[in-house]
Amino acid sequence: MNKYKNKYFSIMGDSISTYEGVSPSWYNTFYTAERKCEADLLSPEDTWWGIVIGTLGGKLLVDNAWSGSLVTKHPQCEIESYGASDARTAFLGENGLSPDIVMVYIGTNDWGWNMPIDPEKGEENDIGVFKPAYRIMLEKIRKNYPYTEIWCFTLTNSDRMSDANFSLPYTKNGRPLSAYCRAIRECAAEKGCKLIDIYRSAPGYESMDNLHPNKKGMREIAALVLAEVMKGEF
Repeated sequence: MNKYKNKYFSIMGDSISTYEGVSPSWYNTFYTAERKCEADLLSPEDTWWGIVIGTLGGKLLVDNAWSGSLVTKHPQCEIESYGASDARTAFLGENGLSPDIVMVYIGTNDWGWNMPIDPEKGEENDIGVFKPAYRIMLEKIRKNYPYTEIWCFTLTNSDRMSDANFSLPYTKNGRPLSAYCRAIRECAAEKGCKLIDIYRSAPGYESMDNLHPNKKGMREIAALVLAEVMKGEF
């Protein structure tokens, strides 16, 4: 029995989960009309989340994905685009409906900006540090949507389709991608959320520009997600 059939799904994400015409019009969107064509993403059903939701028989409620957004509040951030903000965590329902599932796939930009991961003394609630910011984000989502199932995604690598020798480096400025994934796992366990552990070493998903998946890459991400769901642990 598929318990997710006809359930409402919302997404908390970054550029990888954007799609023009579906993401909020006032959000920064990576997959514009031109890039959708370049990536061969001809409809929302071609995205990772479109494939996952469609396979599970669910329905999209809100695609709360903002290109370039972090979980943490970067010192230069002047608007509430970061995942731990009140604005982002409150905008996962629509028209009086709350999501049955929120898929939280965000954190790659925190790694890209080399945001600190673990708090030092006095930073336990600092939204400029990844782990407390991720925890606070989950707390706010839970407060706004107390009956919603929250899925926390770890992060994964990408390959560039035009260069077989390229793969996303696993360590940037001394901080490995795996360390951010470890923080996500710990926060998910602490807050009683479902873990979608898609962290993988090479080969990663295929991308159009070192990071953003093309159609094949979207399918590869979706396959990783569905494999976790289909384990039967949910």
